[in-house]
Formats: sequence, structure tokens, C-alpha cells
Amino acid sequence: MTNEFFLSLLIPFICLPILVYHKEIANITGLIDYPDHRKTHNKPIPKIGGIFFLSCSTIFILIQSSNFNERLIFSFLILTFGFFFIGLVDDKIKIKASARLLLQFIVITLSINIDFNLNIENLSVGLLDANIKIYQGSILFSIFCIISLTNAINLLDGKDGLAVSVFLIYLIIIYLTNPGPISIFYPILIISSILFLIYNIRGKLFLGNSGAYLIGGIISFITIQNYNNSNYPIEIIFLMFYLYGLDMLRVYLERLFRGKHPFTAENNHLHHYIYSFSKNKFVNLVIYILLLYIPITIHYFYKNYYILLILTSLIYLGSLFFFKKFEKK
Repeated sequence: MTNEFFLSLLIPFICLPILVYHKEIANITGLIDYPDHRKTHNKPIPKIGGIFFLSCSTIFILIQSSNFNERLIFSFLILTFGFFFIGLVDDKIKIKASARLLLQFIVITLSINIDFNLNIENLSVGLLDANIKIYQGSILFSIFCIISLTNAINLLDGKDGLAVSVFLIYLIIIYLTNPGPISIFYPILIISSILFLIYNIRGKLFLGNSGAYLIGGIISFITIQNYNNSNYPIEIIFLMFYLYGLDMLRVYLERLFRGKHPFTAENNHLHHYIYSFSKNKFVNLVIYILLLYIPITIHYFYKNYYILLILTSLIYLGSLFFFKKFEKK
């Protein structure tokens, strides 16, 4: 390992003052989450997670620029800065969902056109043992995947520590099993996530939309880069993200059937139900993480995708039924 890499490991600690002086930074930037009828906290909380993760990511890219091609660097920077600023504006003035989607569409399109390795051109389907070419629709499909995953991550950011814990464990799994072309980035993100969790899990700091969109964009970037590099079955991606992916789909469809806008803010996600199970939020967090990562863990010992897809569906539906029924009690 190079001296540059070991220097990079210090980046999260160099950015640590952002977390230590979170109140001062929040007061200067106005990034404060105030309580309302939907929120469980009863006092204003700084939401500067995006500033911390963006700082760590940007400094790392600048230090390690010689290890990546220019297209990958510019694509990553456009995606992360673009998503960060979309979330930042939303944190400040609450822009409409349609405007957010349009801005995300523009940012992703620019990123893909700079580095085409961010474009999904074929689907390796394990169930069919076949590669399916997408052809002309590949860019639109890639944009849809990134927007869906990013917004699914954003929806998780309603409970202390949840989104960042999901991000942290995702990074660890990817680092250990399928590192991909930007693996030297993972230790910095892992250390950054641990440092942020120390504050976030105790309700001292929030990610904010700027942070949630940012880590959603990073997860999307890593996943697609790894997929295009290794071309593993798409079922693995589903197993990694099934719990909040299916939940986002369910919630949006339910709202449409009730005549509501799919982006209406409500507390009817699976993680809301799970977090009403115990008064101890750490117990609820562990339950969610276990439910999320049990299928992908089983996959490394048992690779029957038919059974695994059925299992994920049963886990999601069973969890939804149990915890929703428990909440009503």
C-alpha cells in the first residue's frame, strides 16, 4: 500500500471537526431540522451529514486522483456534488418532488455521458442464465435505477443511525466480497460512516437530504461500477437492496391507490413499524439490519436464486405483516 493510501485513511479524522463543531456549522449554514408533528425529536437537530461525507469524499478523490482515470473522477464528482446540492436546496427551502426528480435526471445523465461505465448496457440474469442486452434504452434504465436507489436510501433517513448503518454494512460486504475498481475508496467511507454514526445514532446529528442523496448516489455509483466490472447476476443486487426497494414500491403504490401523491410524507414505511417494536432503538436497528442482510448472507452458501427470491419476498411480507400488526396493538 502506498503512502497516499495511508494518508487517505486520515481524511475522516481531518474532517472530524465538522462533526465536533456541528452546532456552530449548523447555525452558520441554517441546516437545522426542527421538530414537527411527524418527527420524534423534540428539539432542533443539525443536519450536516452531507457536508461531512462530501468533504471526506472530495479530499480523497483529490489525493488519490492519480489512481483513477479522469472520466471516472469527473463522473463521480458531478454525481456526488449534484446530489449533495439538490439535497441541500431541499433541506433549505423544500423543493417539489417533480423538481428534485428532474434535477436528479440531469445530474445522472451528465455523469453517465462522462463515464459510460456508469451505464448498464446488459443484464446478467441468473434465473435464466442469460445476458440480456438493453441497447437504446440503457441510459434511461440506468437513470431509473440510480434515482430509485437514491430515493429509497433517502426514505430510510427517518430513524437515528438507520441509513448510515445500511451504508456502512453495504460497504463492508462489498469490500470483502467484490471490491471492484474503486476499492481503495471503501476504507475511507467505512471510517467516515463509523465516526458519523457515533453522533447520528444518539440523535445528535442528522444526514439531512443532502447527506441521504449523497450516500445514495455513492452506493449507486459503486454498485454499477462493480456490476459492469464483474457482470455478476442482477439477483445479487436485488438481494442487497430488496427490503427498502420493495418497501418503497409498496408505499408509492399504496399512496397512488389512495389518491395521494406518491411522494407524500407519511410514517408508513417498514422501518417506522419496526422502530415501534421496542423502546430501545438499538434493538430496532439490529432487527432491520438482520432482515436486510440475511438473504445476501445466505446467498454465499446457497445460490439457488428461485429459492432466494421467494425467501426475500416472504421475509418482507412477513415482517410487514408482523410489525404493522404489532404497532396497531
